[in-house]
Amino acid sequence: MSSKEFTKEFVKGFDYELQNRQFALISMSGVARRLNGDHRAAFWGGYSRLERFNLPRYEQAALRWGMDAKPTAWTRARGTLIGATPTFMLHSLLKFAYPKTVKYLKELRRVRGMGPEDGKAFLDYMVDQEVFQIEMMQLALDSRFSEITPKLEHFFGKYEGEELFS
Repeated sequence: MSSKEFTKEFVKGFDYELQNRQFALISMSGVARRLNGDHRAAFWGGYSRLERFNLPRYEQAALRWGMDAKPTAWTRARGTLIGATPTFMLHSLLKFAYPKTVKYLKELRRVRGMGPEDGKAFLDYMVDQEVFQIEMMQLALDSRFSEITPKLEHFFGKYEGEELFS
């Protein structure tokens, strides 16, 4: 099924999500590379791992629906810039991003509702991974870094090898 067969709203919403995932991958990977040995790496490195886990799933959805999952130049630039955030500003960055992510979850749920039936499992995953990001962010904001890795491993185990398309 090509993107021409979807509503413009779905295409716009899912394209935004594709770029959002690429932005998160680029920016979180940039931060994580600089936190080797730091206790905050559980969150930032974990978030980077989540985005690497997401990547093939999102690429499969984009290919299936005739969309481009590659990051735009703007996405790469923004991701690189945020990925270079000084480490002393990471808590402030997270405090800034958290409410925006909570708000964005509502938009993702709306996009999910417009999606094709044969993509229901993927679209549910799309929302679930966002819910999980919010949970990880809250743990990091509460300085509960030691709880992140076990929850991340549980999330991976839940979806590893699961077929997201019928």
